[in-house]
This record gives sequence, C-alpha cells and structure tokens, in this order.
Amino acid sequence: MPRNFESFGIQFLYPDNWKQVERADDEGTEGVTLELPSGGFFTVERARDDDLAEEVVDQMAQTFESDYDEVESERVDLPGLSDREAAMEFRFYYLDLLVVSRLIVLDLDGGTVVVQMQAESRDFDENELVFDALIKQIRQLV
Repeated sequence: MPRNFESFGIQFLYPDNWKQVERADDEGTEGVTLELPSGGFFTVERARDDDLAEEVVDQMAQTFESDYDEVESERVDLPGLSDREAAMEFRFYYLDLLVVSRLIVLDLDGGTVVVQMQAESRDFDENELVFDALIKQIRQLV
C-alpha cells in the first residue's frame, strides 16, 4: 500500500518500500527526501520566493560541474512546462556507475518547488514511470 506525504503545501503518494530520510536541522522543514531501495533518491524542496527556474538550474549545473569531472547536461522538454519552469538532466560517473539526475523546477500556486530525482542509470530507467507519477501528483496542486 502506498505511503502518503503531506507537508508544506505538497501532497503525494509514494511507494511503501521507499524510505523518508530524516532532515538535518539546518535543512528546514520545507522539503523531503525519499530514498529508493536501490540507493537513488527523490527530493522535493520549496525554493525561495525570489528564485527563478533558470537560476536554480544554472546553480545546480555549476554544483555538478564542480563536484564531478565530466558532467553531461541537457535541457529536458517535459510536457506542460510553462516558461516559468525548467527541467534539466545531468549524467556523470561516480564509482564507475553512470548516474542520472533530473532537476525540475515547478511554478505552483504556493510558489516555486524544486524536484530532483537521481539514481544509477538502470535504476533511474526502472523508476522513471514512478518519478513521472509523482511529478504529475505534485503538478496537480497548481
């Protein structure tokens, strides 16, 4: 039976074998990280009101490029994204594994929400439909 997440104006169902990670005190209460059994994660964070989608994506790209030697990135054209929203996918190697990280910045009624999903490439592909379902639930809050 799926679990329900509901906090900071966001609500969605997620698989019952995913584990909610406890947040550090300095991370605040406006976000959640769910860990997949395979080691990947799905994170939802409320962004500051003044953060624009392109700025968030650019900041994340700079972070990836400084943390990993070779990072491939490309814009992702997701159906229904407005001009105030953005999506980008990053691919990089970590411990000889190809990791896929997708960042989506959504403009919801309650403000800007940043969603990141990341897993080893095969696990990402296996969970992509679940990721899409979670995004769809979050987008319905508009």
